[in-house]
Amino acid sequence: MAPAALTPRDRLLAAGGLVLNLLGFVLVAVAVALPDPLHTANLVLALAAGLPAASCGTIASLALLQQRRWGAVLALVALGLQLLTLVPYAIVRLALVADGRSFWGATLATVLMAGLLLIVHWARLLARPVTP
Repeated sequence: MAPAALTPRDRLLAAGGLVLNLLGFVLVAVAVALPDPLHTANLVLALAAGLPAASCGTIASLALLQQRRWGAVLALVALGLQLLTLVPYAIVRLALVADGRSFWGATLATVLMAGLLLIVHWARLLARPVTP
């Protein structure tokens, strides 16, 4: 793929994505270490989906910062993986754990909305014509 013509907003989102994906590695470690009513589910999701999504997102952000168009494709994969695992987990967590239901509901709704908006943004980058 040809180099992407990234706007300053794209670069800002890619840099923010890099920071958040690196923070994702820390959140995976915290999710595995802390006791929780859904500890087994946290452990499985953190290792099976959290680590791959964070590593895929980190590589995507680095590629986008280096003006690589394939970074947007990888960002879509990472965001899709995040949404595919977060939605069922959120439904189960909100149904089974009563503590902090309003906080977790608002947090998960915010993360889901941000993920959907980012999917639309990076998909639109791929739809832009390539300028030589």
